[in-house]
Amino acid sequence: MTCGHGCHGCCGDHGTSEALREANQRNSTLNSEKTQLQGDLLNKTKEIGEKDKQVAVVGKDLEHARGQLTKTEGELKTEKEKVKELTGLFDNLQIEGSNKDRQIEIQSKDIRVLKTELNKMEEKSLELELKEQERKLNEFIQKLGIGREKPRELQKAYRQLIRAREDYNQNNIDEADDKIEDIKDELLSSG
Repeated sequence: MTCGHGCHGCCGDHGTSEALREANQRNSTLNSEKTQLQGDLLNKTKEIGEKDKQVAVVGKDLEHARGQLTKTEGELKTEKEKVKELTGLFDNLQIEGSNKDRQIEIQSKDIRVLKTELNKMEEKSLELELKEQERKLNEFIQKLGIGREKPRELQKAYRQLIRAREDYNQNNIDEADDKIEDIKDELLSSG
């Protein structure tokens, strides 16, 4: 084996120089590693700086999102209150509508009862009118001294008139009125 200064390992300096050379080589390797590690550290520091900036941006975005969320929650709460208020108003309207329906139903029943009473009163009025007409007719017949046939026809015509009025049939009313007038004319002309 030959050493760096030319001896074949027989000199006394050989061990020291070899150790120095190994130490220098090791020092050089360490310096190289140190430089590389410093470069890596610098890169990592830059990356950390970039990540810190990104974290700061994300933090600002998060703060903004929280603000928007708070605002949206407030708006949602307001909308829920409006919906609750509208639901209450709608319920009140349904109750009022139901009450109105009941009132209308009661009033409709009252109207039906009143119509029935009115019809009964009209019938009674017509019956009274007929009886009065019959009474007058009988008095008139006695005064004139005529036969009972024509007065009976007149009574029959008055009954037809009353039925036509009850049915609200204008054609039958007109026919009965005409027949009554014809009979009256015959009675007056014969008397």
